[in-house]
Amino acid sequence: MASNEKLGYHSQNEGDTGSDPSTSNIDDSVVRHESTRYYLPKILEPSIFGSPLISDITRAVGEFLYNHIGKENVEIEAKLGILVDKNLHTRVSLPVVSETVINPHEDGWFIFQSNMTTAQHRNFNNLLNERVIQTKPPYKGNPVEYKHLYETDRFYTGTGVGKVRVTIDQKTNKVIDGGIVKKTNVAHLNIYSPNTHLDYRISVNIEKPMEMPNGQVVYERNKDRLTYIHQLFKIDLTQVKGPEKQKLFDGTQPPPDLTHELEVEFLNPQVLLEEKLKIERQQNNRYFDIIDVFLNNVRTLAKRSLPPQ
Repeated sequence: MASNEKLGYHSQNEGDTGSDPSTSNIDDSVVRHESTRYYLPKILEPSIFGSPLISDITRAVGEFLYNHIGKENVEIEAKLGILVDKNLHTRVSLPVVSETVINPHEDGWFIFQSNMTTAQHRNFNNLLNERVIQTKPPYKGNPVEYKHLYETDRFYTGTGVGKVRVTIDQKTNKVIDGGIVKKTNVAHLNIYSPNTHLDYRISVNIEKPMEMPNGQVVYERNKDRLTYIHQLFKIDLTQVKGPEKQKLFDGTQPPPDLTHELEVEFLNPQVLLEEKLKIERQQNNRYFDIIDVFLNNVRTLAKRSLPPQ
């Protein structure tokens, strides 16, 4: 990752004008640029009213989540992928030049495909592993923690309960903590990102704890999951192997389906709910700050994605 110095950015709080002969200090609050004869404040206020404006996308995502996070056993996640036109079978192309939230009432003409290529998956793996190393001591910021999990999801169906997912740790062959759930999608919001190779979808789900189901397994998938934890979020980079296929007429065994996914998930959505309640009580809160960090995680990953190969 390039440093701020290499990118040509300077912190507003540093007040360092460097050795550029075209600038000279006027007083403690401004720097004069002789080449343009303008005065640049060392610290820029965010607006004439002294406060920043929440971006449209942050507000749209924040309001979307605001309407759904009060539910019990809620899950909030964002998946990277592409929006695919149902008729053209290619990635959606909209006449916009920046990120765009698509109206959820008018999204029936495309599907969201979360599967990415092996090369894209490997690139994210390398980037995130490097970040784990970069945040080890003596790094002063929040470290990135890393886990490598091998799990199996087994799906059961039963009368009156629908589909129940049981997640098994492959090493111990035991059900993981909280590993028996019925997952239901509540709502999703799609964001088209024309300047990156991947779009993203934000979803709110309910993962209701269930008892161990009876009956037969109707579907099974194996997950090789790399989890990276930073502050309030975790990033799951997962390779999912579907069930083995039946042998072909010539007796050969075709390979199972493999998918590669990346998702950014709230570790504890209750944190966001607490900030929502502060809004309702008209108290100072960090609700949109948290939404910004959530989106920045998704954006920085999408920005670093490789083109599909």
